[in-house]
Amino acid sequence: MKLFNQARCVCFQNLRKWRTNYRIWVIAIILILLTHYYTKEIVEFSRQIDVEVSPWLFPFLFSQKYVKLLFLFPLLLLFCDAPFIDENQPYVIARSGRTSWSIGQISYIVIGSALYFLFLMILTIIINLFYIQFTFEWGKVLGTLANTNAGQIADIKMVISRTITHYFTPIQAMWFAFLLSWLAGVFLGLLIYVVNSLSNTRIFGVLATSFFLVFDATITDYYELYRFSPVSWSSIDRIDIEGLTQMPSITYIYIAFAVLIIGLILSAILINRKQSINVLPPI
Repeated sequence: MKLFNQARCVCFQNLRKWRTNYRIWVIAIILILLTHYYTKEIVEFSRQIDVEVSPWLFPFLFSQKYVKLLFLFPLLLLFCDAPFIDENQPYVIARSGRTSWSIGQISYIVIGSALYFLFLMILTIIINLFYIQFTFEWGKVLGTLANTNAGQIADIKMVISRTITHYFTPIQAMWFAFLLSWLAGVFLGLLIYVVNSLSNTRIFGVLATSFFLVFDATITDYYELYRFSPVSWSSIDRIDIEGLTQMPSITYIYIAFAVLIIGLILSAILINRKQSINVLPPI
């Protein structure tokens, strides 16, 4: 119990630093601008046809690969300084012990990733609040964009995937989009943590995660490669629902995420037990 209480204190200490961390404010501004830019055309389309849009835009943010890159790069900015060793951490490690400290830092990545995508989900609603009709259905606007070529005619950048509207209810789509995005975020954050800890730098972890982001964007027509692309699993329209394609099933995705995340967590704890503590200047 003492171990986890100490780990909790380490985790929440990192979260409290968000109030004075300029990177957090930069990330928030970037996400606000991106969300407005990629959802405003749907709102404008809804105004043209005089029908309010439903609030379920979040599941479609990652339908386009290059747009997904833009929304995930701020996440790398959030965790780029892993393993988060500032001038205060040597004293924290001395008081809590390395294992508790490691678990706390890992918990920070898990919670930080959840807050990141929760904030993004809320943004898609808040930014367009005055043009939204709250309903538990997809609504006429999203239904029209998903089932016709109206989006192409109106030159709307965000792709409203028919796969999502066909196989998922809005609540299901919001939940699975958040869950899989969160798991992908945890994977990326832990990968930065482990690679940076091994290399004792802040650059190689970001390069490693950037590889997976770029890999996801370059395998558009190679469906068999989706099984080896954890970032691709954050898009629910890339899931094989009926077992008819080469894309991964939801069971495969859950198992693969579990293996990757647990492996990275164990690696992080083992590395931190022997890692030398080098304080690096803030980013």
